[in-house]
Amino acid sequence: MDKKKILVVDDEANIRELLIVNLAAAGYEVETALNGRDAIGKIVSFRPALIVLDVMMPEIDGWEVCKLVRDDESLEHLRIVMLTAKATDRDRMIGRGIFGADEYITKPFDMDELLSTIKRLLAENEN
Repeated sequence: MDKKKILVVDDEANIRELLIVNLAAAGYEVETALNGRDAIGKIVSFRPALIVLDVMMPEIDGWEVCKLVRDDESLEHLRIVMLTAKATDRDRMIGRGIFGADEYITKPFDMDELLSTIKRLLAENEN
């Protein structure tokens, strides 16, 4: 069985490393991007099933990446988990309601919750 591919997009090295270690240990193939511009290229080349996406990044922010993915019909299968320090109800509404993220998790985050969310979203994609 092929490993599910996850793209981690965050400009904070410690967050990327934490996610790489935990996602790989959970059996996923992981690639990273440092910013939104890098993410767009990796979405095309890596072809992930799911993106863990920060909002506040240089170049192109996570809102714009989410919008670009949701506007591309060929990427409709791609699940997006926003993982961000932007924690207001308004931010959640923007992420899920306006930009169409599948889930919105705020930093600091619980790794078990994130892994459970990822597992659920990928299982939903298979049904």
